[in-house]
Amino acid sequence: MAVSDNIKITMDIKDEDITPELINKLLDIHQSVVFNRFKILDDYYKSKHDILNRVIEDPDKPNNKPVTSFCTYITDTLTGFFVGKPISYTSKNKEYLKVLSDIFDANDEKAENHDLAHKASIKGQSFELVYTDEESNICFDCLDTDSVIMVYDNTIKNNPCMAIRYYYIYDYLKDSKTVKIDIYTKTNIYHYTSIDSNLTFDSLEEHYFGEVPIIEYPNNRYRRGDFENVITLNDIYNKNNADISNDVEYFSNAYLVLENMSGTTGEDIKTINENRVILTSENGKAYFLTKQLNDQVVNNHRNNLSEDIHKVSYVPDLSKEINSNVSGSALRQRFFNTEQTIVNKERKFKKAIETRIRLITKIWNLKNSTDYNYKDIIITFSRNIPINLIELSDSASKFAGLVSKKTLLANMPFVEDVDAELLQLEKEQNANIDLDNLHTDTDTGDEVVE
Repeated sequence: MAVSDNIKITMDIKDEDITPELINKLLDIHQSVVFNRFKILDDYYKSKHDILNRVIEDPDKPNNKPVTSFCTYITDTLTGFFVGKPISYTSKNKEYLKVLSDIFDANDEKAENHDLAHKASIKGQSFELVYTDEESNICFDCLDTDSVIMVYDNTIKNNPCMAIRYYYIYDYLKDSKTVKIDIYTKTNIYHYTSIDSNLTFDSLEEHYFGEVPIIEYPNNRYRRGDFENVITLNDIYNKNNADISNDVEYFSNAYLVLENMSGTTGEDIKTINENRVILTSENGKAYFLTKQLNDQVVNNHRNNLSEDIHKVSYVPDLSKEINSNVSGSALRQRFFNTEQTIVNKERKFKKAIETRIRLITKIWNLKNSTDYNYKDIIITFSRNIPINLIELSDSASKFAGLVSKKTLLANMPFVEDVDAELLQLEKEQNANIDLDNLHTDTDTGDEVVE
């Protein structure tokens, strides 16, 4: 199945350039991407593969259509590796960090990040809208990738200059639908209604973000999904399984050959089926006509396809057992290509998260007369990949005294909040003081442990 490439739209657009003609043109361009790309990728993730459309001319022949969805496996596995462990945030400005954490908790930020990463893994990009609700709460929500058109300017940085979100409202009684269109610029939101491509301007509202409040989360620089490169291989794998299933069914429906027994009637065959006994004439033979299956060739072909899929997608086959005693270097080697894929994801995702924090901070500062700086927030990703804890702890003990505790903890993949961990260590150390031998120095007034 062929999937068309994504389209990046670049135009220098100002608010006064927005016209019904421009909107309809952008919608037409985007609809081509939706049907020739997004819908196909979505179907492959949902196991709706091309094999399901297979037609065999002879209706009496078996036409099995098994689907083995490597596409689903690749997306779910890579997303789990990438954001299976929540992103952590630290800052020297604890008050600012507390404000941001409360906003994140109110918007279920961990689940939001997973949804964004998951959609980007399938379709190559995902989108998020930052806004204020009716009660002036700062919110952010993941949007349907199929419903967003991003327009970038022609500068070197290709900054967003406009974003369109469109969605359908159905009237099932009248069997009709209306298209609602929201256009976001750096200062305003324009609301339109479209019926049969006839646009009607509804209203205009101002926002105070100072930039387009829809954020793109690209999966990589080419905005490609994680399983796009293996779709054709997955199709061949499904076809191979289908052919084998059909051959096995042919084998099960083998023909009974009665050699030199041409006088056998239908009644004779009925009697044979009932009594499970065949009486042959002189030189008569009875045997089944079957098709020989070369299992070794079939299995080799299927295994080679599976290995190619894992190799091309950079996702290891986790069905193969990983020994608990395997060294850390061996684990790193097995997951090396996976790590490079996730590193590329992280760079793009981190930039988008910074944009989210910047937009939130702008509105918070405006509402509360504060002067927080989004650059004060440090974003840390943690890999959800198997590790050798024994080897890791041994390395940490060797570095103890050479580097700070904070640096050691920062390199522990199971530590999410380094500052909180240091504080907990300090509390535990203070709790270990021997209170029975604690007395006060009469000269200094200091408490001393003997």
